[in-house]
Amino acid sequence: MVKCSTCRIREAIYWRKESGEKLCLKCLEKSLMKQVKREISKWSMLEPEDTIGFLFLEKYPLVSIASYNILKKIEQNYPSKLYLISPKTLDKAIREDSVVYIDTVENKNITAFYRLLREKALEKAEEIGIEKIVLPVTLEFEITYFTYGFLKFDFEIMGETLPKLYVNQRNIYFIKPFRKIRTKELLIYGYFEGLFKVFEEKSKTKYCYDNVSDDFFCEIEKYFEKISCEHFELLDSTLKMSEIFVEKALKEYGLTSSCRLCGTPTRDSICSFHAIKFLA
Repeated sequence: MVKCSTCRIREAIYWRKESGEKLCLKCLEKSLMKQVKREISKWSMLEPEDTIGFLFLEKYPLVSIASYNILKKIEQNYPSKLYLISPKTLDKAIREDSVVYIDTVENKNITAFYRLLREKALEKAEEIGIEKIVLPVTLEFEITYFTYGFLKFDFEIMGETLPKLYVNQRNIYFIKPFRKIRTKELLIYGYFEGLFKVFEEKSKTKYCYDNVSDDFFCEIEKYFEKISCEHFELLDSTLKMSEIFVEKALKEYGLTSSCRLCGTPTRDSICSFHAIKFLA
């Protein structure tokens, strides 16, 4: 049995290659919570008495489950109120006291899917008084989405990778406390914690894994998922570079406002996607 290099008591379940750490389930959980807390503190994402909504992403159901479990354990030490914002298709699979449902989003284009999902979450948040909406996006997703926007030379898409998206017309924030967490670590944590088995047993519905099948986006995502396993430091430095680039580029190109419907950085009060949607 290989013992955990942190507690030196329990059996290790995960080897973090870049640091050489061998972590047991408990120490892996503590490490993930520490990284999330650090990101929350760095970008002033949450306050102790906030009303928070956690947006469940249908495209990444297992990552969403693991992320929600981590956030719930962090917030249990504060007087905050945490809601799970879930699509209606998962009503039989999720058993939470504070859960609210939104309509399922079905769109093959990743940008349309992401913005429509945030639009529905905003409507629900405004209805019940949620102040901050957590997006459980991981390191690989953020880098993929930034690269996707960069290759399309679309500053709105690149702007969506900011740590916080503020919808000033509604005074609601979208925040990303998991943006520096690797997908693999959340999946390993969720598996050994037994979160996925419970989820699969309770669900009798077909999930919307295929609602988003943007081939260009998926190919980029597969590439970065592969790199993440071998060259984590490359992704981490790329994310830091993207933060600097996006912050300067948005000001340079006049994207200083935000879409009132989805929070996307834009020149006016509505993003290009919603503008086309209304004109259609």
